[in-house]
Amino acid sequence: MKISFIIAVYNRDRYIKKCINSILSQTYTDFELIIINDGSTDHSEDVIKEFKDDRIRYFTLSHQGCWSAKNYGITKSQGEYICFIDSDDFISNDFLEIGVNAVYCNPSYEYFYPTALNIIKEDETPTGSIWRYISYSLSEREKLIKLFWEHQIGGIPHPASLINKQVFEKNGLYNDSFYNLSDSAYTISNAMNIKFLLVPELKHYYNRQHREQTNANNNERIRTYSEILDEIIEKYPTEYFLGFAMNKESNDFLNICIHKFMTLAQNTPHKEHYQKKAEKYLKELRNKVSLS
Repeated sequence: MKISFIIAVYNRDRYIKKCINSILSQTYTDFELIIINDGSTDHSEDVIKEFKDDRIRYFTLSHQGCWSAKNYGITKSQGEYICFIDSDDFISNDFLEIGVNAVYCNPSYEYFYPTALNIIKEDETPTGSIWRYISYSLSEREKLIKLFWEHQIGGIPHPASLINKQVFEKNGLYNDSFYNLSDSAYTISNAMNIKFLLVPELKHYYNRQHREQTNANNNERIRTYSEILDEIIEKYPTEYFLGFAMNKESNDFLNICIHKFMTLAQNTPHKEHYQKKAEKYLKELRNKVSLS
């Protein structure tokens, strides 16, 4: 089984060497490493070109954002499974071997994700924080939708997961109009179409925290949150996110939507994104009332 690692790089010359070394040192060796330089203006390319390994496939793009770069990597991948590693992170040398063993033992699943991500400081010292994930059986995938509705948390991690390439052929690529969190948008939008499996042994991925992280842009984070919540409302039965059935055309349901976005708007400095969605449903409610 060939695996395609994909790294999207934008101005990560301080971290990319560690990331690449951690991949090239894997005990499972049947993989390709696709590196997409997303228009870096620092010395990232110089660092990347220091590596001489036939498994590396290097591409350069004008700067378009990490999700465009990752989508490009998917289209160039030749592996049966894809594993994204962020360019400032790294993994243990047995990481892929553990993941591939899980794939072989569970052939009916298609998205294998880790039980935890280890959070480290910029200098690689531990923060003491670990992002933990839980299992969602095939009959419980709607819980992913409810989790995001209630807490704005994506229950399935993107980096460190082994994803069958057919997932992208079936459901399309990531939404590259989002600056960040397109991975959460993807798993929520396709929650009922993907067979997820938690791999308890997959736990040695190291996520580096620093000020230049894509996810540090809170304005874009809130914008993406508002769009995901709006899609949940439009796409899924209310049982999936409210826990009970409602008529989506009813005044009561529209009031719930308005209240949801207005409540979120009160607790964030970037309230305009939530207010915009609240206004959308308020307009629907007013049109219904005027017509009646």
